[in-house]
Amino acid sequence: MNAPLVGKDNQTAGLPIRKIASLPIGFLVSGLLHLAIVSALILSFVEPADDPDGDAPISLALAMFETLSEGSAPITPQAEPPIPQEEKTEKSKKDSEPVPKPEPKKTISKKTEREFEPRPAPSKVPKPVKTTARKVTESQPATHPEPAPTISPAPIKPIRSAIAAREEKNYLAMLRARIKRKKYYPRASQRRGEEGKVIVRFVIRRNGAFTDLAVVRSSGIRRLDDAALKTLRRITPFEPIPAALGRRQWKLSIPLSYNLQD
Repeated sequence: MNAPLVGKDNQTAGLPIRKIASLPIGFLVSGLLHLAIVSALILSFVEPADDPDGDAPISLALAMFETLSEGSAPITPQAEPPIPQEEKTEKSKKDSEPVPKPEPKKTISKKTEREFEPRPAPSKVPKPVKTTARKVTESQPATHPEPAPTISPAPIKPIRSAIAAREEKNYLAMLRARIKRKKYYPRASQRRGEEGKVIVRFVIRRNGAFTDLAVVRSSGIRRLDDAALKTLRRITPFEPIPAALGRRQWKLSIPLSYNLQD
């Protein structure tokens, strides 16, 4: 850009006074231009750091150096870019939204807690067990001397049972003897040779009367069955039942045999 300098003294001697006066200004401008180029190259390789406030990076241009060199007004910082309308509306919405108030904690009074407390179930009182005290005579050993054994009379019941058995045997023997003497054997059956055995059931009352006569087992011959019932009707009333037996009535079954050899 500038011609090479052959010699400082020779050059200054040949230059007019106006050129000599403009040399410092030329050097200053040339130096500023070189400095601007170098700084532009450095900034192109270095990534601009993010501004925490969100402002755009300020770029240094050649015109700024020229204004400084000419003594113009100081550099004023660039105005921040306007905030988009959408961001303003979102901020205004956030500011306008009411902050939800924290819900007051529900405090349950002691009274309500007592109301909901379950009442304890009434405990069943066990019924007192009745314990019967044993007799003192059983629990405590006998300290008194044993009395002398006394002779007691024999029990009466075996004697009475023996008497009743003897009376019963005698009464039945009398009844059989009476039936044998009063037995009725029809002549028609004897002529025809009819024989057989009939079992008759009847009831003896306390006074000796016979009731409820009936044939339990038939001989197979009607004439002989009727003859057995007629025999018992002949001997009634019989002797009363002995008091030792203790019977109001006595149900009996007696066989009556009919044989031609008797």
